[in-house]
Amino acid sequence: MQSKQLSVKRSLYCALVSFSVGLSSAAQAADDYLDYGLHWVRVSSSHVEAQQKGVDADGTILTTNSNWYDDSKPTVIFFHGWQSGSSEDDYSREDFSFDDINSNTARNWKKQGWNVGVFHWGQFADEDEVKDAEAKMWSKNGPKGMRYRLDDGSYSTIQSPDMSVGELAFKQITIALANNTSGNIRFAGHSLGNQLAVNVADMINDGINDGSVSSNLMPNRIELLDPFWSQDGKSYLGDENGDGQNDWTGERVKWAIRDLIADQDIAVTWYKTSAIFDLWIGDQNTSLESTVALINNRFWYLDAWDIASKHVHASKWYFMSMASNAPEEVTINWWGRRSETGYDAASASTSDNRIKVMMGNTYEWDQVEGRYTADPSDDQFEVKDY
Repeated sequence: MQSKQLSVKRSLYCALVSFSVGLSSAAQAADDYLDYGLHWVRVSSSHVEAQQKGVDADGTILTTNSNWYDDSKPTVIFFHGWQSGSSEDDYSREDFSFDDINSNTARNWKKQGWNVGVFHWGQFADEDEVKDAEAKMWSKNGPKGMRYRLDDGSYSTIQSPDMSVGELAFKQITIALANNTSGNIRFAGHSLGNQLAVNVADMINDGINDGSVSSNLMPNRIELLDPFWSQDGKSYLGDENGDGQNDWTGERVKWAIRDLIADQDIAVTWYKTSAIFDLWIGDQNTSLESTVALINNRFWYLDAWDIASKHVHASKWYFMSMASNAPEEVTINWWGRRSETGYDAASASTSDNRIKVMMGNTYEWDQVEGRYTADPSDDQFEVKDY
């Protein structure tokens, strides 16, 4: 049944992409370049990371070697955020390197038997205005359409797909994971990428509900790594709830997460590492806080004014944290005495069931130890009334 479903999905995807992309020989002859999609990670014994594309634009599975991806293994997929300037930097891409602690943070995930993937959409995310990159995750009809950046700084539409980045990610991920039997899939989205992670999970949920997608594709857990949403309604989103105003991206994420919890009982954690949402056009999305497990990381080893570094460090800390046990939860009394509660706080190592217990509007967790080191192994988090 699964192979038949995979075949149908591949055929549908091939038809969509063939229709939408339609590369001409003239385009191929020019210096027009577009590369995106799901990549699997392999890490050598010397911590050197390599990435290999998992699914081609036509829906063909490219990665069959189990050292890269194995259907029997639990799987984490990372969704990066805004990538302004990356194309001119030799099409630079996010990886899992972090020299301060471990030369590659994916290594311990692989050692513990995980498939590690990253969905690259860097050329679409390479916009000077963050809202222009944000739009592409939701719609092909945003302010800049589906243009992508080239390494000379110019933009092209020659190979632009006729669908949003969210739809592209959904198609590739459902093809790649169609036969995954692990029962353990996790999405982690950093900054803008939180919207992509949630959007894809929401499309999977819709597919499960209408019978077009198998339930084995549903992520058990979504990690919001210092997430970002822009303010104000978006014409490309329209007015889904009929309140007379265009929806905003944080609103869509909030609704999707509530549906995912109600329909699929997933675990969702929000790691706050910076005040990025307080700047420029950022929206705090405060009403979402009471739905998820809310964690306040305190990276005091970084300069207090360096919001950008604290923001970027969210994904590094999270992927590092798989190398150590879950951090301890503590309480602090009026006299400043600290007591361990015997429960875990949140990190990549924390169980899904524990995250579910932490979710809701009763408590939040604030980092009180390990604030001066980048190593998550010495972290403690105080549980506080929300």
